[in-house]
Amino acid sequence: MPQRLKKQEDDAMLAATIRTTCGTYLGKWGSRQVTMQISTPKVPVNHKRIERVMRENDLLSKRRSVNPYKRIPKESTDIEIAENIVDRRYAFNTLWPLRVFGTDITYIRIAGTWAYLFAVKDFCTGEIVAHEISLSPNTELVLSTLSMFARRVPLEARLGGIMHSDRGSTYTSKAHCNMLRMLGLNVSMSRKGNCIDNAPTESFFGHMKDELPNTSSMTFEELRGTIDEYILNHNTVRKQWHRNKMTPVDYKEHLLGTKLHIPISIECLR
Repeated sequence: MPQRLKKQEDDAMLAATIRTTCGTYLGKWGSRQVTMQISTPKVPVNHKRIERVMRENDLLSKRRSVNPYKRIPKESTDIEIAENIVDRRYAFNTLWPLRVFGTDITYIRIAGTWAYLFAVKDFCTGEIVAHEISLSPNTELVLSTLSMFARRVPLEARLGGIMHSDRGSTYTSKAHCNMLRMLGLNVSMSRKGNCIDNAPTESFFGHMKDELPNTSSMTFEELRGTIDEYILNHNTVRKQWHRNKMTPVDYKEHLLGTKLHIPISIECLR
């Protein structure tokens, strides 16, 4: 009996630690993310125990809901369909930072209308290297984000790299494909109707929508600030279980610090 009481006391203390350390993110972060935040080499805590304590104290994150939004219509006639260079070979531990990227647009409800977020994700590190939001899911949104991408990723790092997307009208436009080539990138596109071909980018949007506060009453500028804060948090605070329990930025710096730069190009993926 004393042993059982001791276990209950220890679990209560752990639950209190979880609430104190991760209070802002409870209901958003899963047990693995919480484990990486509170477990240390000196005081290790098993992630299965944390999951059990979170479940018993109703601290687990909500389940992912099915995205109810339709795809952006594909009506353009002046298009270019590129080869699927990546071909689902996007396992992060086979890639190098700033070499293979994924892009996509997602819908977000705001007061009285919809907003659209375009993001560029580094498939190796998980970092969102550029993003922009707009009230229209058009080519101008994409080109504006790519300009931001060009300012943040040096030419010598991205030259010969790959930018992967689906076949939405904004990505198959000549303007989009030509700009990617001007930036020194190769164009890669998913097969028609195969969203899994761009799974790493889709995964980011899914987690983001799970964790954002209710945006339906926000103004466009309020949403912009919320998205900026979320992506900064994703890049610099949120640790990733399989990436050495590091944040995307820390993981990038960890890899680049090894000086083992082997660029990933089309030839490496074929």
